[in-house]
Order: sequence, then C-alpha cells, then structure tokens
Amino acid sequence: MKNNTFTILKKELARLFGDPKLVFSGIILQGLLLYVMYTLLGTFMSNMLNVEEDYQFQVSVVNMPASVTGMLEASGLPVEITHISQADMAAVKELVASKDVDLLVEFPTNFDEAVLNFDVGITPENVPQVQMWSNMGQMESIQINSIIQGMLFDFERSMTKRFDINMLLDPDEYDLNPGASLDMTFTMSMIPMLILMLIYTGCMAIAPESIAGEKERGTLGTMLVTPTRRRDMALAKILSISIFGFLGATTSFIAMALSMPKMMGGVGDIEFDFSAIDFLMTFAILVSTVLVFVALLSVMSAYAKSIKEANSYAAPFMMVSVFCGMSSMFTGGALSGAQFYLIPIFNSAQSLSAILNSDASNLNSMVTIFTNVAFALICAGVLARMFSSEKIVFDK
Repeated sequence: MKNNTFTILKKELARLFGDPKLVFSGIILQGLLLYVMYTLLGTFMSNMLNVEEDYQFQVSVVNMPASVTGMLEASGLPVEITHISQADMAAVKELVASKDVDLLVEFPTNFDEAVLNFDVGITPENVPQVQMWSNMGQMESIQINSIIQGMLFDFERSMTKRFDINMLLDPDEYDLNPGASLDMTFTMSMIPMLILMLIYTGCMAIAPESIAGEKERGTLGTMLVTPTRRRDMALAKILSISIFGFLGATTSFIAMALSMPKMMGGVGDIEFDFSAIDFLMTFAILVSTVLVFVALLSVMSAYAKSIKEANSYAAPFMMVSVFCGMSSMFTGGALSGAQFYLIPIFNSAQSLSAILNSDASNLNSMVTIFTNVAFALICAGVLARMFSSEKIVFDK
C-alpha cells in the first residue's frame, strides 16, 4: 500500500492551522502571556530589590570617629547620621527591627587613635571592634550596611598596609576565567529549564486534544477504519503535532528572550557569542526535544479515554522536564560523559547548557539529537501498535 504519511500530514496540519482559536491559544497566546508575565515579574523584582535614588538612609552611630565622618561626606551618600549613646542602643535596635532606622553602628571609644597606633603584634581580643546591626528584611538596610562595610574594609586595608595584592595590572587581567561570569553562568543554567518548560507546555496544549480529543469524540476510530496503514497515521499525527508544538515553543522562546533583560535586570548585560554550528545544533536539539515530548504525549493521549485523563497523565511529566532542566544547576554545568546524552530530555538540558556556556561538544550534541529522534521513532511505533488495538481505540 502506498505510504500516505504526507497526505495525512497535510490534512492534520490543515485541521490544526484551520482553527484560528487553536492557533491563537497554542502559538500566539502562550508567548504573549509569557512576555507579559516575565516583564511584570522583572518590574516587581526591580521595585523590591532596588532603592530609590533620592532615598535618604537613616543611620545611628555610637562614638562616630572623624575619619568615618570624612569618608561619608566625601562619598556623597544621602545619609542622615544620628549620634547616640550606648544607653540608647537597645531602643535604636528596636527601630532597626521596625524599619524606622536603616543601620546601627557602634565604634569603640577613641577609634581613630586606636587605628593610628595599631600594633601588628596585638592580641586578637584587643583589636578595635566595630559592630553593625541591620535589618536583612529591608533592602535599604541591606544596601547601606554593605556600603559602609565596604568603606571600612578599604579603610582598614589602607591603614594596616604591609604589601599589595594584584596592583601591577588591571584587575580584570587577573581573572583567568575564559567563560562567563558567575552571574551569567547562573542565568544561563536557568535557560534550559525555561526552554524545556516552554516546549512541554506548548506540546501539551495540542497533543491531548489531537488524539485523546478525537478518541473521545469518536472521530479517531472513523479515521482508522479507512485503508490507511496505522504506522502512517501514527507518524503523521506525531509530525503534525510536532510542527505545531515547535511553532508554539519558538514563539514562547522569543517572548522569553525579549523579556529576559527586564526579568534579570540585576544580572547585567548578557551577550551571546554563538557560532553558526552553535545555532544549528541548538535548533536541531530543540526540534528533537519537541519530537520526544510529542511522542510521549501522543502515547499517553492514545491510552487515555478523554482529554481530561490525558492531561492528568501528562502533568507529572512536567516535573520531570523541570528537574532535567535544572540538572545543570545541580551539577555546576553540563556533564562531559557521553552516557549522559543517551537519556532523553536530560540530554537536551545538558546539551543546551553546554552550548549556552560555550563549552559544547559537537559529539555530545549529535548523540543527543540521534537519541531523541530514535526515541521518538520508537514511540511512533508504539503509537502505531496502539492504533491497531480496537480495545484502545474504542475504549471510552
């Protein structure tokens, strides 16, 4: 019998793309909602983690030394200093806890004199001690605490200077890390998780309806009584859902990329230095991952009696995809062993993490792609066998 896969595929695509509501909800709406959600999330996080430019810090100080007063005046920080005695400290600590005062600092008596006359042989218990109390639940308190601590550390190093560290070259020249910064590495390790979630949700939006929905409505049985090979039907179903799911995932990924600078506002600028091979490998890995998710969801949908039941089967696998996506965060980067790239879904996360962190192996990427495609073909064979079972097809 002539292979009718392409003919069936065209009919399936015409059915999927011929429904404007389905196209909008499965491709456009998902990306639109993600863009709005991530943008709003970034705005909320920025408001929570940043201090207003005109904010005036409230700092209470015991035994304020002239040296620190000079440093604060020279810094131009909007700080209002309140001088208090040790007897007032208990009350001020309560004000810090209630967020009415941002910071409480206690200097020892005659701090400047003790620092100027510092003896390197002095016992640790006699070293001048500066104590600072802040409220770690208030961003203003955290920020002024960090700023003043940094000033004091710089002051300490300048007063007790015996040798220099890394002063001959530019500070950046002492960083021998050939890859990205720690912040950028952490950000890149999050992206595979987000990508896998987007791909899975995109496929989940259409696969149950396409198979379990037709089974529930009785149209699947009607299609299978025609003189069409079940293998052709299964392959056409998987390919049509894959194309639709990949378009939805692509839209979501573009929305994520556009909103990421806003959402990750505190991380800084992220620059992607991809080669043509990296782009090609990334695209192929995404396509193969879509095939894996669609194949799994198709088998689950064929086994289910209704769309609701199919969704209940598919929900736990969302956690699996999230866990696999987070694997590079747990392992500190992509794993190098080829055996790890023989595990569907997990291999996609590892390959994407390696590419994003400029540590990719073309061999591992190829293993990932071939493994995912082989897994999808096996699932297509299982789906064809399921379509051949009247008990499964007509079980409602």
